[in-house]
Amino acid sequence: MYRPRNKFLSATASLTLLFAGSALPAQQASEDTLWYRQPAPIWDHALPVGNGRLGAMIFGGANNLPNNGDLQDAAKNAELINGSHTSGTDEHIQLNESSLWQGSRTDRLNPKAHDAFPKIRQLLLDSKGLDGAKITEAEKLAQESLIGIPKGMPGYSTLGDLYLRSESKAPVTDYRRELNLRTGVAKVSYTQNGVHYTREVFASLPGQVIVIRLKADRKGALNFNASMDRPADFSVKTRGENLLVLREGPSHKDQIRFAGELLALPQGGSVHAENAQLVVRNANSVTLLVAAATDFKGGPFAGGDPEARCNQVLEETRTQSVPQLMAAHEAVYQPIYNRMSLHLATSNTAALSLPTDERVKRVSEGADDVALQELYFRFARYLLISSSRPDGLPANLQGIWAAGISNPWGSKWTININTEMNYWLAEPAGLSETTLPLINLVDMVRTPASGTGMKVAQNYYGARGFVIHHNTDLWGDAEPIDGYQYGVWPVGGAWLALHAWEHYAFTLDRNFLSARAWPILHDASLFFLDYLTPDGEGHLVTGPSLSPENKYNLSDGTPHSLTMAPTMDIEIIRELFTRTLDTGRILGQDNPFLKQVEDARAKLPPFKVGKLGNLQEWQLDYEDSAPGHRHISHLWALFPGTQISLQHTPELAQAARTSLQRRLDNGGGQTGWSRAWVVNYWDHLHDGKQAYDSMQVLFRQSTFPNLMDTHPPGVFQIDGNLGAANGMLEALVQSRWMDDGAEIELLPALPTQWTEGNLQGVHLRGGAVADITWKTGKVTSMSLLSAHGSTLHLLLPAGQSIAGVTASDRSKVGADGKLTLKPGVTYKVTFR
Repeated sequence: MYRPRNKFLSATASLTLLFAGSALPAQQASEDTLWYRQPAPIWDHALPVGNGRLGAMIFGGANNLPNNGDLQDAAKNAELINGSHTSGTDEHIQLNESSLWQGSRTDRLNPKAHDAFPKIRQLLLDSKGLDGAKITEAEKLAQESLIGIPKGMPGYSTLGDLYLRSESKAPVTDYRRELNLRTGVAKVSYTQNGVHYTREVFASLPGQVIVIRLKADRKGALNFNASMDRPADFSVKTRGENLLVLREGPSHKDQIRFAGELLALPQGGSVHAENAQLVVRNANSVTLLVAAATDFKGGPFAGGDPEARCNQVLEETRTQSVPQLMAAHEAVYQPIYNRMSLHLATSNTAALSLPTDERVKRVSEGADDVALQELYFRFARYLLISSSRPDGLPANLQGIWAAGISNPWGSKWTININTEMNYWLAEPAGLSETTLPLINLVDMVRTPASGTGMKVAQNYYGARGFVIHHNTDLWGDAEPIDGYQYGVWPVGGAWLALHAWEHYAFTLDRNFLSARAWPILHDASLFFLDYLTPDGEGHLVTGPSLSPENKYNLSDGTPHSLTMAPTMDIEIIRELFTRTLDTGRILGQDNPFLKQVEDARAKLPPFKVGKLGNLQEWQLDYEDSAPGHRHISHLWALFPGTQISLQHTPELAQAARTSLQRRLDNGGGQTGWSRAWVVNYWDHLHDGKQAYDSMQVLFRQSTFPNLMDTHPPGVFQIDGNLGAANGMLEALVQSRWMDDGAEIELLPALPTQWTEGNLQGVHLRGGAVADITWKTGKVTSMSLLSAHGSTLHLLLPAGQSIAGVTASDRSKVGADGKLTLKPGVTYKVTFR
């Protein structure tokens, strides 16, 4: 048996009692801090920390029932919710490692697909969208022949749970639990028997560990037991006297192997192993280091023995003091967090003195809390920084925080809206590097050595390039899954490809455009050049496909999913072809290929307006099977697409508005992510009141006390947080890539409640970074800086014009709304 060396067994004297860092002013600390007067009784109230690979949910207490609070089920958690079974002297930390998924790599492709695909397509074409018998036959054949085997993909799993159980059960006073977004540190403090205790937790990116620091202001006052477990499929052992190891269970076969290790380093007192626990007695302070790894090999993960990897990480970090670990963490985290900020001036300063859960409750009962909205925005940026780092995996349905062996919808990458919504915020909010894991995922799926995107394109459709349907996973699976009514949607890869263009549009990184974006856009477009088929009326169309997860009714009232050329398909492919042409022309790429793309784009079906004045969701003006459906996919061209706008296509914008209002009138927008999309839609329809009202709906019905987004039946999904935060930005500034320079709209959907405020460091398409201030609905000042040089067209609020522009190099600048920025020169714009 492996035995740790002696230095694993002794405490490190240099581990000091205090964290480094200066105190923030009370107002600023409050603006950046979530805080509570009690522990989290359930997972949905806990506070997240993460470094992109490792995640932890900090409860600030632990339950004394078999239900530890990890269940994301309101009914099952009902007994816990009042906190009567939760002790704040204990601690519960739920742990994740981003590469820990169920299952393994396997061939999931349906062998019948190649022969069945043309039959399904022909049935749909022959049906003319009206023959229910033919459509039903196509759907039956699709279910049998296109859906992967097995029909589900493996999902993301928890690493397990860490518990610290205190010796003392005496009452506590002065309890406080908080998460400081500016530092990325979660903290718990309380007083018991005259002793003041603190616990501080952060996820170190440089150290690749979760750091937990326990302190008491009386010597020898720390006494607790540390244990680890998992909902199922685990084993626990100790090594030496201060190392606890969580591993997979004995029945764990042909799946990813994992390890989580806890190293205890007390100052004063003692630590020893006993009954698969670590026992700490009479310590002055204790540092706990948590390392985790899997044997998954792929992408940024090298594979190998997970225990050996944990040992290596702990060897490298255990000799560092907590202030050293904290300083290294802050040096990486804070420059990103501080890169951009939103401040909304408010006169309601009294709300800042209330705990976060009480503020959420007040809003749910009808109050306004503009400062809470600002905190929500900062929290969203924190979540994305903490769950998506350049050398890791992209944020999944729950970012990196998921408590179950099996989690809601597998916590996979669902790419018919959810994964893309996770990254709308990244570029404009100064988090450009967080997009890179998403680009890496696309490459992983499309590359034959690591994914099946090209294989599915060839084997299913006889096409070149790559395709991804509505989900993918750690192994880059690209086939349709779940059922024909969900999975037969071949446009997920095209939508993801557009994020590669967006990264360039914001950064103007030509090397990225050439080396990363162009191959993705080229191969995504290549697939559709082969896949699109004539409809007999002069157009090229997709199919079999669907409008994600929605159904239409035929005249006899029967609902169906499969169709040819649903509106969302055409919108995404038109945008894909446009951005492929833009990229090819910027780079001087293959003209014959670009000509094929241009010709195909010209043959895509046009938008259609239905009898109700609505933008049609399908080529025929069907009755909606679910008029209040959560997906509002056919408005994609309004946002995040660019084909519909009030400025350039006012008639289509009005049709989109009619469709949106009809959805909402019939009960739409009832999930957090759906309501977040609604916010962004209203922004692009320049309706600040409706956008703000939808934000309030999201706060009131889709926000947990920890500010995490909730999806019915009460589970966390990160997309609502990130999509809603982007909606806050889109109300203030919108940017669109144009052939002759980016178009920048200022305050396009400003709510009346946001009377004044400022944006600092907001990033724009066209490569510029802006600071913007406003007051009483008018822009008061703006500064612009571009690293590469930009041409911008400013669209101002009604009644405003540019008063003057000055440049830091004192060069002459016009003031007609079109600005040509020189690289590295700051431009100050004033308004009248």
